[in-house]
Amino acid sequence: MEDCPFCNPNVIKKQKIFETNTEYVLYNIRKTNRGRCLVVPKRHVGNLRELSVKEQASLIKTVSDASGILKNYLHPSGINYGFNEGEIAGQVVSHFHFHILPRFENDPIMKHHLFHGDPKLKSDLDSEELQQLVDEFKKIFDEK
Repeated sequence: MEDCPFCNPNVIKKQKIFETNTEYVLYNIRKTNRGRCLVVPKRHVGNLRELSVKEQASLIKTVSDASGILKNYLHPSGINYGFNEGEIAGQVVSHFHFHILPRFENDPIMKHHLFHGDPKLKSDLDSEELQQLVDEFKKIFDEK
C-alpha cells in the first residue's frame, strides 16, 4: 500500500530494530515508555484474521522473543501487549501491528488510552531521539 507507513521502506529503515522472515520489530515513534515496540507483519494485512495460521504463529513467537529481550534489558515492572482493530477501537494505521509496551512504576501513561496515554500529550519522537533509541535497541536485539 503506497500510503501505509508500515509498507514504506523509509519508515522501516528509520524504525526497524529487528526482523524475521515475516515480521519487522519497529521502535514506536510515539513518546511513551522507553522500549515501546511494534511487531508488524511484512505482508500488508488489516487485521489478525488476514494472516495465515503460520504467520500468526510466527508473529506471536516474535512478540514473545522481543518482549523477552526488552524485559531482560529494561527490567520493567510489567508489559502491556495488544492491538487495535478498526478506527472505533483506536486503529490509526490500517496495517495490522502488535504493540509491546514495557510498564514501569509510576509511569504517567495509560490513564486515557491503552497505548497512547492522554491524547493532549500525544507527540512523536524527533528524528534524533528516534535514531538514538533505534540504534540502542538494535544492538540489544542483535546480541540475542
